[in-house]
Amino acid sequence: MPIYEYECDSCGGVFEVILQVGGAPSSCPICGGHECRKLIGAPAIHVKEDRATARIEKRVRDHLIDGKVSDAVSFADKAASMVKSDKVKRIADKLHHKSGKLGKRQ
Repeated sequence: MPIYEYECDSCGGVFEVILQVGGAPSSCPICGGHECRKLIGAPAIHVKEDRATARIEKRVRDHLIDGKVSDAVSFADKAASMVKSDKVKRIADKLHHKSGKLGKRQ
């Protein structure tokens, strides 16, 4: 179900509600008012972590196949700081160990 953002006409409070398409919130959670209008907002996109991890592994592998070890290490470090996955962190650590830069990763 999509997440919609509403603004209460009574108190001016802005809140998010998970609703079925075409549904309306029952009342404002802040003041209890029933007059609310839907705001236009940017859609949220969520990439499942397992898909992101697979894409990261493929890109690191491609760098290594091309002989670009330093690019693979750099990319893995950036990915490990952005994606909260133990597998990605292990990939970065393993690359540091294999490339002799074990102490450089923070």
